[in-house]
Amino acid sequence: MNDPFSILGVDENAGDGEIKRRYLALVRDFPPDREPDRFQTYRAAFEALQTERQRLAARLLAAHNTALARLEAANLPPPEARRQSRVSQAQLAALLVEGVEQAIARWQEASRTDGA
Repeated sequence: MNDPFSILGVDENAGDGEIKRRYLALVRDFPPDREPDRFQTYRAAFEALQTERQRLAARLLAAHNTALARLEAANLPPPEARRQSRVSQAQLAALLVEGVEQAIARWQEASRTDGA
């Protein structure tokens, strides 16, 4: 599935109420009997973001994908030379840890601003 935040059109720091309101508005505009495929897409995105834990997991997954893209851009040789060299497991692990740390830092910052 693509990014559930962008599918529903909400910010990564959106709360339960905002996510539910946006989902219900989309369902009113695209009911399952008129547009079943679009409804299923919205339903899957809503279910992926229903709880704070699920939202954190979605943010971590987005950070993981970003980290992998950065890894490929920074460390992999051009496609014609890829057969001869490989990225070390240590480089991969370091980049993945960096992505997770960034996602946790964003989550903690969002928690602080929500509580203020």
